[in-house]
Amino acid sequence: MTFDHILLFSQKCNLPTCDSFRSDGSHFAFRSTGSTTSAIITILHHITELLKTNPFVKIIGLDFAKAFDTIRHETLATKLATIEVPDSIYNWLINFLQNRGHVTRYMYAGMTSTYAPINASVVQGSGFGPTAYDVGASDLQTVDPANRIAKYADETHLITGAPKRDTIEMELNHVANWAAKNNLRLNTSKSSEMVILRKGKTAPPPIPGIKRVSNMDILGVTIRDDLHAVDHVDKLISACTGCTRSLYALRVHDQALHFVTEATAMARLFYASPAWWGLTSAKDRDKLDRFQSKVVRMGYLPKTAKALLRRSRKLRSDSSAPLNITPTMY
Repeated sequence: MTFDHILLFSQKCNLPTCDSFRSDGSHFAFRSTGSTTSAIITILHHITELLKTNPFVKIIGLDFAKAFDTIRHETLATKLATIEVPDSIYNWLINFLQNRGHVTRYMYAGMTSTYAPINASVVQGSGFGPTAYDVGASDLQTVDPANRIAKYADETHLITGAPKRDTIEMELNHVANWAAKNNLRLNTSKSSEMVILRKGKTAPPPIPGIKRVSNMDILGVTIRDDLHAVDHVDKLISACTGCTRSLYALRVHDQALHFVTEATAMARLFYASPAWWGLTSAKDRDKLDRFQSKVVRMGYLPKTAKALLRRSRKLRSDSSAPLNITPTMY
């Protein structure tokens, strides 16, 4: 059994983590109960709850430059010490991080570079790597408890209501200081803010140094400042149409074509759909229905998929059915 296999086994045993990592509910990556879908749903939930009592809500997408490559092993070891695991496991993890280095071998010249020690970065490709980053980011919290933060790997979003707009500068300074302490750098030039307004309200002044946008890509889903997903639907259909054209050029067998279509175009079409489906209009859903019907008609999916499409349409037209009915996956 390799080191990675034992680490994965330890993760499946649900070893307890540090208090902040366990209780704040802001982490969604690399854990059994987390996903991009749950992260997006949580972000949208916070926004809509704040809009009930606030004239506007700000969401700020924070970008950390080369986040996975710069976390110091020394800092990570300190945070690992707060995790309630046996000393033998802790010592094992520290041993895994120690004495790491890199050399480059020039195959054709028969030369090897000098040894360069590595004392920072998450060991990507290892079973411990994803969890290591989550532990490293576990102590990034908001200063004001009324503000919200959502973290998925190196993507971080800060959500504030109108009464707390004066705290945004304090929160950004706090994030920048946390990043510097952890050998990271907050890249404000790639960070952005979006303001979601209630009807008839006026937008506040933009945050200095951070670009204001009318739509934001949140973990691969494009959300507009009016909380509609029309831009996302248009992008999806364009991208999935490109996938089907590429598949047509392959001229693969029908059954293989069905499998590949499901794994590429349809998987992309339904990515995180429980989070954004409720933001679509009747026109958007009609576009998605027409695309799915076209895919079935052209033979990219089996004919049995037609029955699933009809059932999906019937459910969405039924006034007694749940409002947030997601598309049908084949």
